[in-house]
Amino acid sequence: MNTDVPWHHVHFTGIGGVGMSGLAHILLDWQVVVSGTDAADSAALQHLSVRGAKVSVPHDADTVGEADLLVHSSAVQLDNPELVRAREQGIPIVRRGAFLARVAARYPQVVAVAGSHGKTTTTAMLAHVLRSAGCAPGFLVGGDILGQLRPARAGGGRIFVTEVDESDGTQALVHSSHAVVLNVDDDHCWSLGGVDALEQCFVDFSRGGDRLFAWDSSHLRELLGGHPRAEFVGQGAAPSGLRLQVVGEYYGWNATMVAAVAAALGIPAAVTVASLATVQGVGRRLTRHLETPDQRFVLVEDYAHHPTELRCTLRSLRDTYPDHALSVVFQPHRFERIKRYAGEFGQALGMADDVTVVPPF
Repeated sequence: MNTDVPWHHVHFTGIGGVGMSGLAHILLDWQVVVSGTDAADSAALQHLSVRGAKVSVPHDADTVGEADLLVHSSAVQLDNPELVRAREQGIPIVRRGAFLARVAARYPQVVAVAGSHGKTTTTAMLAHVLRSAGCAPGFLVGGDILGQLRPARAGGGRIFVTEVDESDGTQALVHSSHAVVLNVDDDHCWSLGGVDALEQCFVDFSRGGDRLFAWDSSHLRELLGGHPRAEFVGQGAAPSGLRLQVVGEYYGWNATMVAAVAAALGIPAAVTVASLATVQGVGRRLTRHLETPDQRFVLVEDYAHHPTELRCTLRSLRDTYPDHALSVVFQPHRFERIKRYAGEFGQALGMADDVTVVPPF
């Protein structure tokens, strides 16, 4: 395990977020001192505390201590008392995505997964395949991996698999041996200055990859076709015998991409297919919470927060449970999406038999 790292004590402001807590877990694996705060307690904070991190609620300037670096999420305001204290003490401050790039740079091989939709699922599936193949990958997944205690590990130090975030532009900071682009939709364009700026962020990210694996679509061929080592992966590339225990058409698309990248990493197709058959999925991605013995009533949770995702989710539920009525409780995520997609959300929700809409998150 690589413990020759340049940080002794790293403080995380907003440590409870899945991406932030994942980075903290990797540093704990590297025996780095970790401290952090968040606005509210959570299972993520409790798990980090059990592993030796010094975590507390709420934010407090005194918790920064003698840290040699402060990492903050993009949701944290610049006048946060911890950031103010760090500036007063001359402690370097870095956003989560920029720190992820520094962590990734410590691995000889980096697989970075980008996309408006599907990156969490794809990253988790690829990490699962590499672990099953005995590669001991480091990984960082932006969601709860079903069957795993935590969303990130430092691994053996040879290969790192991570999802990267387009919402704040930091994905372009990650240089990779294998860059993956699943799709590019207009989500988060408001935070980057428009659709053109968002697409340029994906172009810049792909150029930072020695090899590029992109889903085969006319949009991505036009946007990313200039990459000198681009491979476009389509549904026809699914390996023979691929069977998944998770439902949802997007799991099949993501598994096809995983198989293509795994092959490039030298994993035999038979190993990949056998491993993918045991994937339990990612939390809040068509997650079944309740199913009566007679299957009359099924309760499913999904994180679909963009019209493209909502249509895909509801279509998958219709295909999986064709004889069931479909009742949907929908909570919009972010006011910007309501302003931009209200009409499309309404059209997508028309696929359900009845709908309840609750106040936005």
